[in-house]
Amino acid sequence: MHQHSHHHHHHHRSAPRHGDGDRGPGAGRPDGFMRGRKFSSDDLQLMLLSLLAGGASHGYELIKALELKSDGVYRPSPGMVYPALTYIQELGLVGVASEGNKKLYSLAEAGAVELAAQQARVDELFASLVHMARKMKHVRGAMAEERGGDDGAWLAEFVEARVALKRALMLKSEAGPDEQRRIAAILRRATDELNGAPAAGH
Repeated sequence: MHQHSHHHHHHHRSAPRHGDGDRGPGAGRPDGFMRGRKFSSDDLQLMLLSLLAGGASHGYELIKALELKSDGVYRPSPGMVYPALTYIQELGLVGVASEGNKKLYSLAEAGAVELAAQQARVDELFASLVHMARKMKHVRGAMAEERGGDDGAWLAEFVEARVALKRALMLKSEAGPDEQRRIAAILRRATDELNGAPAAGH
């Protein structure tokens, strides 16, 4: 019918964006696996504030905490963490006490205010750490096959349902406005139901 619809496909591939800092584990993987490693510096600062809300800590303890929460998947380097700590310290969000040659960081009042303002984002960030850990566990578990219901791993039906949803959405990439609206409504209903809200109008 309208032959021009295919032309615009070719533009995307013309410039593979490699050398733009998108390197790192799994950066170029098609399925975006491990995309979560690439938190922005803002994200890292928020996670550090949140960890400090639990009590004063040294930088290496904060790194360890992020590693633990993600089951070893997210290990930000000291080269990322210390500058982030210095930055939030300069903003007055954290206080620092020197203990010998080590620095003890603690949440300042302004930091607590900032944290409260960003609570939804913080919850999302930590949920993604846990998600990365579960995903990794699932991959390891799938490789080692089911050894009697590994309760940390995802159920096969859970994974299949997620994959099916991603595929269905991908196949709808070229949907027109009406179809996009229909899909958006379905996804909103599903999201509300996942979040435990009563399904609207049923």
